Amino acid sequence: LIPRSLSHIFKVITSRPQMAYNIRLSFLEIYNETFRDLLDDAQSNSANATNGQREYELTVQEDAKTGSVVVRGLRQVLVRNEEEALNCLFVGEMNRTIAEHQLNDASTRSHCILTAHIESRSLVESDEKIRYSKLNLVDLAGSERVSKTQSSGTVLNEAKYINKSLTFLEQV
Repeated sequence: LIPRSLSHIFKVITSRPQMAYNIRLSFLEIYNETFRDLLDDAQSNSANATNGQREYELTVQEDAKTGSVVVRGLRQVLVRNEEEALNCLFVGEMNRTIAEHQLNDASTRSHCILTAHIESRSLVESDEKIRYSKLNLVDLAGSERVSKTQSSGTVLNEAKYINKSLTFLEQV
């Protein structure tokens, strides 16, 4: 669904030559109740040697100007076409946390949110009004029956977090 959605966005942009667009993508992983930027190689590959914590903290905050909820520290990558957008998706998917268990050789261990931040303005009208839009595409990890997957250790701990967060998301 996510690749088709990105493709559709760029088809619409191409069909509207009277408009100018800027598309930025962000890709957030929620793993064991922590956030990770899947498009930031420095964050994905580094940890602070003294305490094992990531060098870049991602925090959820309300933007004072707009009142919207934002993740501070989350990278937004400017993409100019469908190929660049799909490349970002591929990079993020490669950085995503996966593990093997009894029923699946490559089980995703996290929830992910790919967000398309879209700015548009008319090239014809003179008022220079910019419209901001945001499309969140969510990929949830599936709930797991520990008895069927025969999970233990780290995979068991991940399964607990996955099931817990799905329960909270259901309530939302």
